[in-house]
Amino acid sequence: MSHSTPYGLDAGELDELHDYLVAHPGPDGLMLDGVHGLLSAIVAGPEPVPASEWLPHVIDEDTGFDDADQANRILSLLVRLYNSVVQELEALTYEPIFGEYEDEDGGADLAAVGWCEGFSIGIDLRGPVWEARMTGDPRLMDLLDPIIRISADEGLFESDTSEQLAELDEEDREQLLRAIGGAVADVQQYWREQPPTPDEGANPDPQPRPVLRRRAGRWVH
Repeated sequence: MSHSTPYGLDAGELDELHDYLVAHPGPDGLMLDGVHGLLSAIVAGPEPVPASEWLPHVIDEDTGFDDADQANRILSLLVRLYNSVVQELEALTYEPIFGEYEDEDGGADLAAVGWCEGFSIGIDLRGPVWEARMTGDPRLMDLLDPIIRISADEGLFESDTSEQLAELDEEDREQLLRAIGGAVADVQQYWREQPPTPDEGANPDPQPRPVLRRRAGRWVH
């Protein structure tokens, strides 16, 4: 597990953004890991998504900021986090930010649920494009396999979907967690080589999402 920080954001700034999100949860309840997953899906996805679409999933419109200074600071950190995803994918050094929770023995384990929730929301912002391609090209599903399997293991899928996937043991889970960074890079490359066609539904209106469960774990990178 790497404890290095993303480009442009040091550990203190990531903690600052994490603390803000805990104190000011947005409509989808995304914490730092979830925001990183959201931005990862957007950057690696089929077409650009403007900030005007993804920010409402992170910041509550009515109660998001205490004052103008806080707004400027947090928006700056979010833009830099977005840019860090772009830069890390270009440099082939991308790693997801996962949550951390205490296990039964008092140690720390990684929780991918928040990152996966955010990634799912990012996909939904261009849902028709993703769905058309996943239905028509099994290669994209193969590239997404580590993310799909971890999401199922975290209980994010309905039971009928989860039952189709083998339960993960500790070794399998660790391998899949390590594979997620490469999967995001591979998905980005896939869309660059095979961009969406006009009939795959460009720029749909974002669909409303139910409030997701909130996480209180610290960020880990």
